[in-house]
Amino acid sequence: MNQPESFVTPFQRMDGEPVFDEAWQAQLLAMVDQMIGDGVFTNTLWSETLGQNLKEAEASGQADDIDTYYAAVLRTFETLLAESTGISTSIINDRQKAWELAYLSTPHGQPVLLKN
Repeated sequence: MNQPESFVTPFQRMDGEPVFDEAWQAQLLAMVDQMIGDGVFTNTLWSETLGQNLKEAEASGQADDIDTYYAAVLRTFETLLAESTGISTSIINDRQKAWELAYLSTPHGQPVLLKN
């Protein structure tokens, strides 16, 4: 089936540039999609919580840009992950710190490994 010339495929900007500025943005949204698909939280809950986080960002004077959006997406994901799975924000923060320490101490070109 031929598509009209003006057809824009999903996740493609009209200017032809990639939708995601960073790979982690795509990975984060893929994890959100998987969690919704697995029934960990609903699409409605996701949308409402993300909307609330974006409103809070706007109210606090944060710029209306891609960085603010993905910060809200990440905050929403972490919040719903904690509420829906019992994985606390302190566990998430500890894991984030462990990854940061691991990648900062890993020589360039080597795989990043977490220590037990």
